[in-house]
Amino acid sequence: MRVFYSHPMKLYGTAAERRELSQIRARFPGAEVVDPSADPGMKEERYLALVDACDALVFSRHFGNVTQGVKPEVERALSAGKPVYEVRDGRIEPVTGPVSDLPMGKRLALRAKAALGRGR
Repeated sequence: MRVFYSHPMKLYGTAAERRELSQIRARFPGAEVVDPSADPGMKEERYLALVDACDALVFSRHFGNVTQGVKPEVERALSAGKPVYEVRDGRIEPVTGPVSDLPMGKRLALRAKAALGRGR
């Protein structure tokens, strides 16, 4: 089994990413976890091709919202009928419906907040 780990680029290389990867591996023992942070320079089409080549997708949010990079990957997996799961509060929960992305204005406000040390 191959599981695509779709997560915000802001998490690449962080303790949060390592924690989520550990949770995914615990939930899907023996599965190959396809982690796009291993090659962050890929174009969206390549990420979507990786989603197509996987059996399931697990995603996470940034400040409670699905980012513009994560959303098309989740939509691709859902439209293909693949199982989709969300990492949330230390659990991995199934998702069956569409997800919404984070609007640009809110994304910029969160970036500014994080730069000031006031965000997660």
